[in-house]
Amino acid sequence: MSPKEPTEVEKGALGRRLKSAFAIVLSLGILIGGGVFAAVKVNEAYYAIRTVEDYIGDGKDDIEVTVPKGMSLGGIGTLLVKADVVKTTRAFSQAVNDEPDASKIQAGKYRLKTQLPAKTALSMLLDSNNLVRTKMTLQEGLTVTQSVAIMAKAGGLEQSEITTALKDASKIGLPSWANKNPEGFLFPETYELPQDPTAVQIVSLTTKQFTKVTNSINFSGRAGENKVSAYQALIIASLIEGEVHTSEYQTKVARVIYNRLAKGMNLQLDSTVHYAVGKSGTVTTTDEDRKNSSPYNTYVHKGLPPGPIGSPGQSALEAAIAPDSGDWLYFVTVDLDTGETLFTSSYEEHEANVKKFQDWCNAHSGRC
Repeated sequence: MSPKEPTEVEKGALGRRLKSAFAIVLSLGILIGGGVFAAVKVNEAYYAIRTVEDYIGDGKDDIEVTVPKGMSLGGIGTLLVKADVVKTTRAFSQAVNDEPDASKIQAGKYRLKTQLPAKTALSMLLDSNNLVRTKMTLQEGLTVTQSVAIMAKAGGLEQSEITTALKDASKIGLPSWANKNPEGFLFPETYELPQDPTAVQIVSLTTKQFTKVTNSINFSGRAGENKVSAYQALIIASLIEGEVHTSEYQTKVARVIYNRLAKGMNLQLDSTVHYAVGKSGTVTTTDEDRKNSSPYNTYVHKGLPPGPIGSPGQSALEAAIAPDSGDWLYFVTVDLDTGETLFTSSYEEHEANVKKFQDWCNAHSGRC
């Protein structure tokens, strides 16, 4: 039996249904297309509005901007606009309103970029890694005079300002047993300076670190175990630092110093002669140098010099209060490259060791 052909009535009903479906599809297309069109237009309008008040993207050129101490968030916004970091103060204010930690921005110099979105700029200001840090390094064994020059340069100050600050023992935090003498108390370390530091702030960083380190090793208490005062132990530490820089040898040099003091022998340390005559950059002394009448010259005067001859590092401080055991009375560094130092209780052996040093010096012209 063949399929029944649709009647004319049925054909008309089908046509009407197809037309209705087409109309619905067409309407949906118009609505969807219009929605997409509208969304595109809204998006374009958003970016148009945003770029009037704020930058977009990742920024343009590197720039450093200094935020002064005590500046308000509004002032920071104005500062950033002037530097072309952000486009408008309004954009920055909005970013601030959206950030609970905005008030934690520190004073200082920051590495930023020009033409940043305000939110990005604010985020960078809150990241301490973007701070430009001014560092100052004091090496072990430096005298006050040498340290003053480094401090002044690092802080952008006159040397006279540092020198004046050093005279006020209470302001710079010298311990009472320093006898108001800063020599030896400017601890060798790398320091991060604050923004626009004062002379007192710079010096205080070093004396505060000295106190921190000496307290951590009970320096004053352990000095007494060696029958010396804390100040005498500091003098000994400065002598150790002036002679050798390797901790292994520093404890042995400390023992030589204590042994010679116990026997009433002159210390005869070239480092004290260098301090007395104001020499640096050499390890040897001349006959004339060793005849200098300065109380710091341990060839002329018995016992310890009247004060430290420089700032010792922690290993030298520890050596002064915990010397090695031994009967050594003499020592000499025989290789300035490796720092190899020989110790003996025999003068004849010492003379032989000195000959090794002289041979090294002859083989390395200009080094001694």
